[in-house]
Amino acid sequence: MDNSISQYAIGELLDGRYFYIPSYQRGYRWTEKQVGDLLRDLLCFANDFANEGKEKKQDQFYCLQPVIARPITDEDKLKSMFGAEYNDSIRQHGVWEIIDGQQRLTTIFLLYKYLLDQKGWDAETLKEEEDGKELYHICYATRDGSEQFLEGLSMKTIKDSDENLLKDNVDYFHMANAFKYIGEWIKTDGKTINVRYQLGGSLDNIRTSFFKLLNGMCDTKGGSVQVLWYEIAEAKEKSNIKEFQKINTGKIRLTDAELIKGLFLLKKNFTAGDKYIKQSELALEWEFIENTLHSNNFWYFLQKKSFDIPNRIDLLFNLIYKKNALKEIPEEEWDSKIKEIDAQLMDTRQSEIFRFYYNRFEGKIAEDLQHEVSVAWDEVMELFRTLDDWFCSPSIYNYIGLLSQCGEDLCRLVLHFEYMPETSTRNNFEAYLKERISYHLRGAKVNTDNKQILNTYDKGRDTIYKLLLTLNIHLLNEQNQKLESESDVYKFPFDVLSAQNWDIEHIDSFHTNALKKDSEKREWIETSMDDRKDELTEKEVKLISQKLEDNALDDAINILKKNAQEVDADDEIKNTIGNLTLLDAATNRMYGNSLFCTKRRIIIERIKQGVFVPIATQYIFAKFFDERGTNRSLWTKDDMEAYHKYIYESLKDYINKEDEQ
Repeated sequence: MDNSISQYAIGELLDGRYFYIPSYQRGYRWTEKQVGDLLRDLLCFANDFANEGKEKKQDQFYCLQPVIARPITDEDKLKSMFGAEYNDSIRQHGVWEIIDGQQRLTTIFLLYKYLLDQKGWDAETLKEEEDGKELYHICYATRDGSEQFLEGLSMKTIKDSDENLLKDNVDYFHMANAFKYIGEWIKTDGKTINVRYQLGGSLDNIRTSFFKLLNGMCDTKGGSVQVLWYEIAEAKEKSNIKEFQKINTGKIRLTDAELIKGLFLLKKNFTAGDKYIKQSELALEWEFIENTLHSNNFWYFLQKKSFDIPNRIDLLFNLIYKKNALKEIPEEEWDSKIKEIDAQLMDTRQSEIFRFYYNRFEGKIAEDLQHEVSVAWDEVMELFRTLDDWFCSPSIYNYIGLLSQCGEDLCRLVLHFEYMPETSTRNNFEAYLKERISYHLRGAKVNTDNKQILNTYDKGRDTIYKLLLTLNIHLLNEQNQKLESESDVYKFPFDVLSAQNWDIEHIDSFHTNALKKDSEKREWIETSMDDRKDELTEKEVKLISQKLEDNALDDAINILKKNAQEVDADDEIKNTIGNLTLLDAATNRMYGNSLFCTKRRIIIERIKQGVFVPIATQYIFAKFFDERGTNRSLWTKDDMEAYHKYIYESLKDYINKEDEQ
């Protein structure tokens, strides 16, 4: 038997089956908060449309987190598990070992048991009234008496229970506490919710809402509670323990990608010979895609810095899902629709993307199923090849990486690319990417007469960051185009950007007033003296040494700044883009508030050490903007103005003209 994935309504599990909890799992431990959160979600779901008198559509349901189970069919094993109690009824109803999901299944059991208790129904009444339904059974490998305690729960038995028994048996305590809390919650929070929905405060109505919801089947129009059922092929005991340990140590999470992988690789999808894709071929291609996406230089040109997900292949399924939702929507409406879809996908309990594929394959058999699986996988491979082609083109790679850092949804770019006429060229796509960059730079304020960007460090910092990043991308693409090269040398390292925590840094040394501690001031003075040793006169050296002895540290700093011809400037000057650049956090910490000459020395040392320094930052400290070549150790007002003008000229075609002043 192969692993399989299904989607069941709780009503479909009410067939008397047995859930076996092995010895390697702890007992029931849900708190009142966890129980209350589930009850609130279920009741709000049930009430969503009741206020308008509308029935839920067939495909509307509340989806629980996945349950991982393994069927047990071996007679010898079943006999050893149940002992003398094993009988034909157990074998006929079926037994599943629960590897993950015990807490959810037990809470649903407790809720259903409470509802039956309030109705005064026994097992026979339930079968008669609800078309043969029978509550599932939960039995334990080592927790003697827990199954009987659960089966016998009622408000009366809890009231009559020996308090010492509940105190001494932690499993009984948590089960009884959750059972009692369900009744208390319905009388308090449940009543409040129904009143808010304008459905009155009848407790019987609340209990009826829960009962109908739990009895609902997959095709029930009134809604249902459903669970993703991940069934693992029957295997040896040690394999079960291994699966459980992986899940509970955080090594495995059933994300959409893992569930979808199970759907794609089911054996029944590959029984038509070589007409469609082979199972082994699909598995190898899946692994290749995952390995490629887990290469950071590939991943971070697609995703914003610091963004990551456990299974990166989820990105492809996310894009395909969005493409499907947007295919009939005009491009001018994409932004609002994408926000709506993202909000929907945030609720991971619903597993929307998995259900998109599950519904696509469900009901198909034989060649129809195999063809649908092949077509669906072709879509995945086609999307991956598109992303890989973009990765291999330095200019497109740079533009898309920039857009990703600006928060562009990749789906927009994929859709536009697919909708382009066949006669379109790569230049047409690059032109569109530049339009999108312009959109993200719409916060830039410019004065075209003076050729200045008016955004400053303290007013529009986010825009400044985007402008400086765009400058570096532009310079790389410009060099690439001039040399007609497709070398990776001209690809911006977005993985480095993500890892090194880059930010905006002031170029000048006008921040010595930020040195508060004497130890910081002394370190600044000693470093600056070393960097200016060839320019300091003997008199200045003696004077600085005397100031150090007298602890007149601010006077010593002023002597050094005067020698370097650097003077304090007002905030308006020091916060303009002509005095700002991008640097990684480590380099920034190293050179802090030093003189320009010290900063320049440190930057050069970092470059020699192999640290990536953005090309525009290299230009600054190489003094490319000092047209007169006066002094490579100074960053003057003329340098700032020349650099500012250079930025404007480089970016003027990217800046949204509507924002010009």
